Amino acid sequence: MKLLKLLFVLLVACVSYQCNENKENIELQERRKVTKSKKSVNIPRYSRSELIIKYRPNLSRAEKQSLRNTYGVETYEQCDLCDDDLIEKWDFGNGVNVEDKKLTIDAGSGGPEGDITDVDYEFSFRLEGEHDSYGLGDGHGGYEGQIVEVNEGVTIAVLDTGIDANYPLFPEQFLYNSAGISVEGELSGWNFVGHNSNFFDDYNLIHGTKVSYIINKRLRDEGVPHQILPVKVCDENGVATYFNILCGLKYALPRSNIVQISLGWYETNADVNTIFSAMVEEYQKSVLVVTSAGNSGKNTDDFVHYPSCYPQRNILSIAASNTNDSDIASFSNYGSNTVDFYAPGEEVAFYDISMIFVPISGTSYSAPLVSALSAKILYNSGMVDTPSEIIYQLTLDGTTVSYNASRPVKYNKLLN
Repeated sequence: MKLLKLLFVLLVACVSYQCNENKENIELQERRKVTKSKKSVNIPRYSRSELIIKYRPNLSRAEKQSLRNTYGVETYEQCDLCDDDLIEKWDFGNGVNVEDKKLTIDAGSGGPEGDITDVDYEFSFRLEGEHDSYGLGDGHGGYEGQIVEVNEGVTIAVLDTGIDANYPLFPEQFLYNSAGISVEGELSGWNFVGHNSNFFDDYNLIHGTKVSYIINKRLRDEGVPHQILPVKVCDENGVATYFNILCGLKYALPRSNIVQISLGWYETNADVNTIFSAMVEEYQKSVLVVTSAGNSGKNTDDFVHYPSCYPQRNILSIAASNTNDSDIASFSNYGSNTVDFYAPGEEVAFYDISMIFVPISGTSYSAPLVSALSAKILYNSGMVDTPSEIIYQLTLDGTTVSYNASRPVKYNKLLN
């Protein structure tokens, strides 16, 4: 009997050891690689108590406070580094129907008509699932040594998870220099999540670092003077709020020539996000906004993805081609009216912090290549081309393709 008990104890110990060893191996693999994810639909999560409003210009502080009182605002938040305070996030507290509040404000009840020009719902969403995507591991947030001495050529703002400026393949100074316009400790870019100047990419898949690397590498290879303006709008979990995106966009547009946005959400109401579209519209002749089309394999003519589907003519939406550029990637969104070009987006070359080759995939990595190509066109024009002229040149430079006819894009061109 004692022998049987001893054998039983040994058996349990062996099984336990094997399970722990397998668990450790699995955890190690998960830290190294995020395997291919299923196509998912990134539906936003709406706030039950918050709205975002935009005032008409030249309202006094007293007039703004009167409007807040009229509509029962408990607390409000303004954008960091904002010079006009036109946009605010209003919180009405628990137990309030924000849909009714929005209808009331839209109708102009309780205040002079037109004092509030736009009202949007507040929401949050995650970055879409990536494909064969690797993280960097530990990093650190110091970046002063990577700021260019003088801004030259093209400025590309990257609205994303931030940047690890010390990633080994950023060999030269490449960050925007805020000297002359900096406020509140701004040196280069801003963290709209933490409300400070530390835009370090703390997301485990270092999404913003990858996007910035693609832009920086292509422009260095092409010899195009440039700087990247980091705009952190996603937290360490890859979650962004609409308000932070608006604040980041408001900050980026007057400072940059191109705004790169490799994130997005799906929506059924085309009128729900008017403040974003109005901002982009103001810069339609001076700033190109390049966006990722999304990774859900959807036709966005029917199932709308933002910000890529906004109709402003200075917004580009980029789909992904597959590994050998022979067709559209299986995960990529498409649309003959809402997506503009294809660009490589499957197994794009990337290296982890140990310089091990790790391919990355997603329309997130197609879009920054087009930002770089657009920057080159702008620079070669003597910095005078408008967004429309840049897009026209892209149509001339692109290669006409014979991809799956059921998954088209507007111009039927591959950019590479």
